[in-house]
Amino acid sequence: MEKYSYDYSRHSDILHIHKHGKQTLGSVELGDFTIDFGENDEVVGLEIDHASEFFRNLDINEDLSKDINEVNLILDKRNPESEFIILGVQFHGKIRKISIPVVVAS
Repeated sequence: MEKYSYDYSRHSDILHIHKHGKQTLGSVELGDFTIDFGENDEVVGLEIDHASEFFRNLDINEDLSKDINEVNLILDKRNPESEFIILGVQFHGKIRKISIPVVVAS
């Protein structure tokens, strides 16, 4: 599995997730989500604005600045016309998989 780093800013309430060793060459903003792309239009990162509200709406009330142990992005490429982004977040050993409500068309 790919390794991702993350950073949460309590001040701006933004959660940023990025694939290790990959450079962002372009981005697309879709509502509260920014998707970062690298070479060959590969999804290399995701930024969630108003992150605490996004998680709270999913009944996830953990403290994003302290309770996240690990994050990753799962890209579902079964449909050749689009990719679905699934966010995997581990809170204190408990993994939650969250569908990101955007579709990335190839």
